[in-house]
Amino acid sequence: MIFSASKRLIKNAGGFLEIKHYSFSERISKKSGVFCGWGRKKSGLEAVYLAKKFNTAFLLLEDGFIRSSGLESDLYPSFSIVEDSIGIYYDATHESALERILNSYDFKNDKKLLAKAKEAISFIAKYNISKYNHARDLDENYFPNNGKKRILIIAQTKNDASLKYGLADKFSIHEMIKIAKDENKNADIYLKIHPQALKKAKTSDISVQDIPPYCKLIIDDINPISLLKKIDKVYTKTSQMGFEALLLGKECTCFGMPFYAGWGVTEDKIKCERRTKKRSVEEIFAAAYILYAKYRDPYKNTPLTLMQTLQSIIRIKNAGLHKKAFFFGFSRWKHNFIKPFFEKEKFAKIFFINSFFQKNHLKNALKNGLDENSLICVWGKKTFQEVEKYAERHGIPILRTEDGFIRSVELGSDLSRPYSLVVDKYGIYFDAAQKSELEQILNETDFDEKIIKKAKKIQAFLVKERISKYNISVHESIHLKTDNKVIFAVGQVDDDASIIYGSQNMSNLALLKKAREENPQSYIIYKPHPDVLAKNRAGKLSENEALQYADKIVKNASLDALFEICDEVHTITSLVGFEAILRGKKVVTYGMPFYAGWGLSSDMIANNRRKRKLNIYELIAGVLILYPRYISPKNHKLCDIKTFLSEFKEEKKGYNSNKKISKKILTFFIRKIQFIYRAVKI
Repeated sequence: MIFSASKRLIKNAGGFLEIKHYSFSERISKKSGVFCGWGRKKSGLEAVYLAKKFNTAFLLLEDGFIRSSGLESDLYPSFSIVEDSIGIYYDATHESALERILNSYDFKNDKKLLAKAKEAISFIAKYNISKYNHARDLDENYFPNNGKKRILIIAQTKNDASLKYGLADKFSIHEMIKIAKDENKNADIYLKIHPQALKKAKTSDISVQDIPPYCKLIIDDINPISLLKKIDKVYTKTSQMGFEALLLGKECTCFGMPFYAGWGVTEDKIKCERRTKKRSVEEIFAAAYILYAKYRDPYKNTPLTLMQTLQSIIRIKNAGLHKKAFFFGFSRWKHNFIKPFFEKEKFAKIFFINSFFQKNHLKNALKNGLDENSLICVWGKKTFQEVEKYAERHGIPILRTEDGFIRSVELGSDLSRPYSLVVDKYGIYFDAAQKSELEQILNETDFDEKIIKKAKKIQAFLVKERISKYNISVHESIHLKTDNKVIFAVGQVDDDASIIYGSQNMSNLALLKKAREENPQSYIIYKPHPDVLAKNRAGKLSENEALQYADKIVKNASLDALFEICDEVHTITSLVGFEAILRGKKVVTYGMPFYAGWGLSSDMIANNRRKRKLNIYELIAGVLILYPRYISPKNHKLCDIKTFLSEFKEEKKGYNSNKKISKKILTFFIRKIQFIYRAVKI
C-alpha cells in the first residue's frame, strides 16, 4: 500500500498510482508500506521522514518532462510522472534514480533504446513539443535579421525547488547575465521569463526593473522549442529548456546542476563529483524521458509509451482540445447544465466568468488564463464590450448560445434543465440584423433525400406527440361558437431578445391591434406567454387591454389545442409560429423570426439575406436537425435528435400524469427561491 499526506499529490498522480490519503492523526504502523510524497515539497519530506522512522520505503513523485498540453497552473492534466525511490532528479545534493541510471546503464548494448530516443527527439524537434504545450510558435519575423548571434538567458520562478536543490545559489541571475554578455561580445542578449511567471501563477527570479539595458526581454509566451531553434546558445541555472536546447544541437551553459549537467554535454560552472560518466544527449534523453518517466493518457486513464504521448499531445493541439473556454453571461444555475453540450469540444477547462462589476469580466478572465488560444462563449446577445474588443484584437472566436427549440418539459424560467442548445459561430438565430449560422445552413445546405426523410419523421412525431418548446400544459380540446376565421395571437415576453433584435420592440398590445386592423371580422384568441403567466417575466396585459382587440384570452390551454381550432397564427417573432408551420397552419409574422423569409409564412418585414425558398421539410432539417445540440434526458450525454425525442416523450408523459398537489407546492417554492436568486444575481 502507498500512503500520502498530500491530497494534491493524489490528484496529480492521477491514474499512475493507487495512493491512500492519511493524516498525522491516524496511526501509522511499520507494516503500512511505502510512503509517498511530491518531490522536495512538504509531502515529500514527510514521506522520507516516515520511511526512515518506520524503516520502510518511500517514493517521491514529480511531473515528467513532457507533462501536458497546457500549464499546470491552468489545471491541465498530466501525461507523465517520474517515480524515484532514491531521491528526485532535480536534487543534485543527493543521488537520484535517474543519476544512478546515467552512471550505470549500458547504453551501447541497448541499440533499440537509443533508436527510440533518436526517433522521439526528431519528433519533438519537428512538432515543437515541450514540457507544456499551450504557447504559440515563434513568428518567423520575431528576431531582427542583423546577422548577430542570439544568446538566450532563461529566467526561472523564484524559490523553485530545482534552484534550491540544484546547487544554483552560487551565482545570481545578474552574474549569469554579465557572464553571458562578456562571453558573447557582439551577440544579441535575450532574457526569457518563465511561462508561469508570465501568467502570474508564480513569481520570476528576476525583476524586470533590474534587467540591464543591453538585455532584451522576451515576455511573450512562446513555444520553447520554436524559440530555441532561432537561438545559438543558452545560459541557464537548472531550466529544462537548457536540455531542450541540447536536443536541437545548441550550446548550453549551466550555472546550476540540472539532471542533464555533469555528463559532458554542457559547459558547467559548477561540478558534481558523483556524476562520473560521459554521456551523449541521446543517452541522457533515453534515461530521463524513457527509462525514468512513466506516461499515461489522463483522459482515458490508459498507459502510453513516450511516442504515443508525443503523438497524443500533437493530436490535442491540432484538434484544439487543449483550449480553455471562457463563458460569459451564464447565470450560475446554468453552469452544470451547460457543460454536457460542449462534450465534443473536449475543452481542457471551462471558466464561467460571473463578475460583480461589468469592468471586471475581462480582468477575471485574464487572471484565469484567457489568451489567443482560448475560446469565448456568450449567452445570447449579452454584451461584454471589453471582452469582445480583446477577442477581436487577438483573433479569438466568440460563440453565442441559447436554448434550443425543444427545450424541456418545464419552463426555463423555473430553472429547469435544458435538453437542447444552439451554438452559433456567426451570430444567433433570433437576431435578424446579422447573419447567423442557422441562416447560413438554410441558405446554403443541399438537403438530400436522407435528411428530408428524417425531417418528415420528426414532423410526424412532433405533431402526434404534441411536443413544443415547453410542455407543461395538458392537452384538452377547446370548443368555440363562431363561424368566423379564427386567429391565434401569440403573446411574448416584453424584454425577450427575439423581440428586441427581431422586431424593434413591438409589444403584445401592438400585435393584437395590428391583427384586428388587418382582420376586423375574425375571431381573435390571445394566449399570454407561459413565463408571463408564471410571473417570472415581464409582458402581462390586463384583460381590459387585451379584450379591446381580442375576443378571448386563453391561459392554460396547450398550443395544439389552439392549433386545432385556429385558421391562422399571428406572431411577432415567437417560436410558436415555427410550430404552427409544422402543423400546416398559415402564419403571419410582424417581426423577422428565424423561420420567416423562406416562403413558408406571410411576413410583414422582408430580409434581403434570405433569398431561398424552402419547403417545410428543408426548414425542419435545418432548424431541428443540423443547428441544435441535444442531450439525453436520461443520462445527460450528447445524443442525436431521434434518441432525444424518444426519451423526451417518456419524460413528458410522466410529468403530465403526475401533476399532484405536492408538485404544485414544490413549483411554487422553486419560483419563490428564483425570485430571491434573481434579486441578487450577477
